[in-house]
Amino acid sequence: MDSPLMVRLLLIVHVNNRRLPDERADLFDKAINALLQVDYGREEGDIRELSTDWKPFRDMAQHLAFHMHGQGRDQGREIEERELKAALGQEADFEPRIDAFLQSARQRGSVLEERTGVYRFIHLALQEFLAARYLREVTMGAGGHPAIVKRLEDRLDDPWWRKPILLLSGYLGANAARSAREFLAALARAGETPDARIAAAELASIAALEWRESGEALKAECAARIIALLGDASALSGCRASQRARVGELVARLGDPRFDPARFHLPGDDLLGFVPIPADPEFRIGTRQSDGQRVAQIIGYGVPVHEFNDAPTPTPAFYIARYPVTVAQFRAFLAATRTEPRDPTALRDPDSRPVRYIEWREAMAYCRWLHQTLAGASVLAGSEAALLVRGGSWQVSLPSELEWEVAARGGRRDSVYPWGDTPDANSANYADSRILDTSAVGCFPANGFRLYDMIGNVWEWTRSPWMPDYSQVNDPRREDLDAGGDQALVVRGGSWSNVRDFARCAYRYRNFPVDRFVNLGFRVVLRSAPVSSAPLSVPLDSEL
Repeated sequence: MDSPLMVRLLLIVHVNNRRLPDERADLFDKAINALLQVDYGREEGDIRELSTDWKPFRDMAQHLAFHMHGQGRDQGREIEERELKAALGQEADFEPRIDAFLQSARQRGSVLEERTGVYRFIHLALQEFLAARYLREVTMGAGGHPAIVKRLEDRLDDPWWRKPILLLSGYLGANAARSAREFLAALARAGETPDARIAAAELASIAALEWRESGEALKAECAARIIALLGDASALSGCRASQRARVGELVARLGDPRFDPARFHLPGDDLLGFVPIPADPEFRIGTRQSDGQRVAQIIGYGVPVHEFNDAPTPTPAFYIARYPVTVAQFRAFLAATRTEPRDPTALRDPDSRPVRYIEWREAMAYCRWLHQTLAGASVLAGSEAALLVRGGSWQVSLPSELEWEVAARGGRRDSVYPWGDTPDANSANYADSRILDTSAVGCFPANGFRLYDMIGNVWEWTRSPWMPDYSQVNDPRREDLDAGGDQALVVRGGSWSNVRDFARCAYRYRNFPVDRFVNLGFRVVLRSAPVSSAPLSVPLDSEL
C-alpha cells in the first residue's frame, strides 16, 4: 500500500475482521464495505452517521467506477457532477439516492471525494477494484464469463485496464473458484489482435500465479497457451519485443511445458531438442565480395575483411539444439557432476533463460557430460538422440563456426539476418529490442530450421579457434584442436546488449576460454564422429 489513506484502510479492515485478507481483491472489497458502514471524516464536525442501507451506495460506486474507467487514462480519473448524475441516472434504482450519495462524498464519508464540483475516488486502487466488481456483479450476472471476456475484448492490451482485470480475477477467486478458473481459461484464449492475444495470456497467467487456489491444471493451460502464441510467427508478427519477453518470463514460473524435469530439463521430444540440419554441398560461409556493398548499406559500415569468403564450404549433416542451454539444464549438469559454477551468477536467472557467465571449458564440460548421459543414462534410453550416441558415431560438442552459421541462416544462404535483410527488433533480442537483458528461450520467431535465438539473447561459444580468415574452415584438424590455454575462440550470434550489425548471421567475434560475461552462453550439437575418434580434450570435472 503506497499512501497514508491505504494504511488507514488496512487498519480499519484489520479491526473489523481481526485479520487481513490474503488476496488484494478481498482486501479492497472489505475496505470499501468498511468505508460505507462506519463514520468517516477529516474533521470532527464533518462526521455524520451514514445510512444503514449502504449496499445501494456500493452498487452506485461500482457503476460509476466502471463508467469512469471506461473513459481511459486521460479522462477517467475525475468526473464533473453533471456527468456523474447522468451516469448514475441510467439506472432507475439509483435515481432517488443520487443526492444522498453525493452528500456523503462532500462530507468525506464515502469512497468518493469532492473538490469544487469535481468528484474522484479517494484512491485509484478503489476505482480499479470497483470497476472489476461491476464486471463480476453486473456483466457476469447477465451472461457469464463469456460476457466479461467480450466486454474486455478491446481493453486487453490497454495498461489502464491491467489492474482491474487482475483484481477481477482475484475477486472471482475469492467468491467462486470454479467460475474463476473458467474465466481465466477463457481469458487466456481471448484477443483479436497479436498484442491483445499475448496480453490476455499474460494477464491470465499472472492471475493464476497470484491466486493460491488456481491449481496446476490452469497454470499448465496458461503456459501452453503462451508457448503456442510465441510459436505462431504469422499471428504474432507485430507483437512487441517487450511483450514477448514478459510472457516468456512467466512460463518458467507456471511450469515450462517444453522441457522435461525428469530428463535433465531437456526438451521433451524424441530427439531431446536436437534438430537435424541437412548436408549442404553448396554452402558458403561469410559474405561474398560481390555482396559487400549491399551488406555495408544495411549495417552502416564496411564489411570487415575477415568476414569475406567466396570459396564453397560444403557442410555434412548434423544436429543442433533448438535452444541455447538453459539455466535449468546447466543446473542439472552441475547437480549430476557435483560441481560448482565458476561464477554463481550463472544460476540466478529464471530456469527458462539461457545460461550465461559461462567459460569455454564449462561449456565443453557440459558437452562431455551430456554425451556420457546420452550414452548411459537409463532415463534417456530409447530416445532417438540417445540411440545416435549409443551407436558410436555421433558426439555431443559445441558447434563449429561453420556449423553455427549453417544453422543460423536457416536455409537463407545470403540474407543478412535469418529473417531477411531488414533489421527487425521484434524478431530477436538485441539492443534495439529494448529488453536490456536476456529473455526466456523461444520468445522470438524461429528461423527456417525451427531454431530459436540463434541471433541475439546471448553470444554462443563455438569449438572453433579464431582464425583471421576462412582459409582453414574446411580443414577438420582446425576443429579437433585443443582450444585450451590462451587460444581465442569464435563466438557468434550477438546478444541482448549488442546493436543490430553485431546480431546477424555472418558477424564473427572472439573471446578467450577464461572469459565469462553477462551476455555469453552456448548451445550444443550432435556431430558425426568416427568410433575411433579421440574423446573431447576437456575433462569432465577437474577443470571446473
